[in-house]
Amino acid sequence: MQTALEALPQEFQQFREVVETLGRLILQVRLFPTSHPSVDRALDAAYTPLDAILQRKKSVKLTFSKGAVSHLNFEMDLTDVRDKAMHLLREILVRHSIGEVEFQKGVSREELCSLALILGARDSDCLAAALASSGSHLTNVRIRHGQKAKQPDGGASCEAGRERIEERRQIAPRRNAGDESKMGMVVRNVLDRLEKIQSPEGRRAGSKILEVVEREGGNTATILLLDSLKGYDEYTFTHSVNVAVISAAVARSIALEEAFIDAIAHAALLHDIGKLYVPREIINKMGRLTPSEWQVVRKHPIDGERILREEGLDLMSRRVAYEHHMRHDLTGYPVPKSGYVVHQASEIVRIADSYDALTTKRPYRKQINPYEAIKLMVKSIGTEFHQEYLGVFLRVLGNIPIGSILRLRTGETVLVVDISGRDSLPRVRVLTDARGKELEEEIILDLNERNPRTNDFIHQIETIVEQPIRDVDIGAYIVG
Repeated sequence: MQTALEALPQEFQQFREVVETLGRLILQVRLFPTSHPSVDRALDAAYTPLDAILQRKKSVKLTFSKGAVSHLNFEMDLTDVRDKAMHLLREILVRHSIGEVEFQKGVSREELCSLALILGARDSDCLAAALASSGSHLTNVRIRHGQKAKQPDGGASCEAGRERIEERRQIAPRRNAGDESKMGMVVRNVLDRLEKIQSPEGRRAGSKILEVVEREGGNTATILLLDSLKGYDEYTFTHSVNVAVISAAVARSIALEEAFIDAIAHAALLHDIGKLYVPREIINKMGRLTPSEWQVVRKHPIDGERILREEGLDLMSRRVAYEHHMRHDLTGYPVPKSGYVVHQASEIVRIADSYDALTTKRPYRKQINPYEAIKLMVKSIGTEFHQEYLGVFLRVLGNIPIGSILRLRTGETVLVVDISGRDSLPRVRVLTDARGKELEEEIILDLNERNPRTNDFIHQIETIVEQPIRDVDIGAYIVG
């Protein structure tokens, strides 16, 4: 029995294949340099149907209008956001006001790849300038604008865009032994600002994350994917580093083997890689998501596992990407089959993921006090979270975690900025004095200080302030 697609005219099938594979090729060149096998496979897949049509025709014209692409009397809708490649292609066509792309007989694989690089460049709107600089690469490709075409400004941004396109054609250079990689420097910068665990456990875990990144080198799938994630959404990248640090600290406190700690650090860094396929307007939406938008977000674990599987990543990383939104009682998503057992690493990463998400400001909501976040998570022991691992996580964080707001018996309101050890009291920064006046100068108090004559604590805690933090950037208060 024929499928619905097979019943369509061959001309339409080939036209559809050209459009779909072009979208996938653009998606791949956004993720990887052209030397990567994934780009090579996508380029083969895109070139084959196009070449097949051009064997019998002088040219293939794709016309774009109102979210659809047409060829002859055939039309294909590009507005379905569930197909990430088609959504990306539509976004690019609208941004550049492209009305038509014509492929002429004799077009080469190299020309098709150059076109994908130009269209797929994230940070260059100077399409005309990019096309002009790549004239020798596109002798058999013609691009015509619609009515609202953007004109190149001819300035530095266009030049930078051309340079970045050329850089994407190159393989990343080898670095000298002992040099910190580019991604290593980026990760170190995130770690320097990390407010979640300022403790010996947190510092050791941060060193582990850097060790894992540096071991990967400069041009592996892991580093390329992390670079793509950082370019796509800065918050998701930073969140991934935070989650990796917390996960590694918990794994070490469970006394797991060093190889497992390495593996969970690696897996946690990539746990949200499927967000690459969630449209930016959904990721950064200020208000509540619609049901259809929420369905797109809920697909990111599936997309993440598939990306890692296609790139040949290890099984633990793939499982963590797939399972990190599955609750301990299996009521999360994706919905597993009966009897499914969530991987130990996924249970740990889920705890770290939830805590970081709750205590970080987002466009659509305020962060909450870490102490309140812990109280909220404790309510879900045994249902959402693994009981033993959550207990270890709480010990790692300390009794009063970073970011908690306290009121001292002398009336000051203070913010916890450093935890020195599992059984000791934290260091705090004074936010308001005893009269409630906000202080501009930085005053740090060590709650471990005692009166040498009485041995009583000098600064005593009256209560933990449980209401959510309002527009307080915890990272700005961290003691260097």
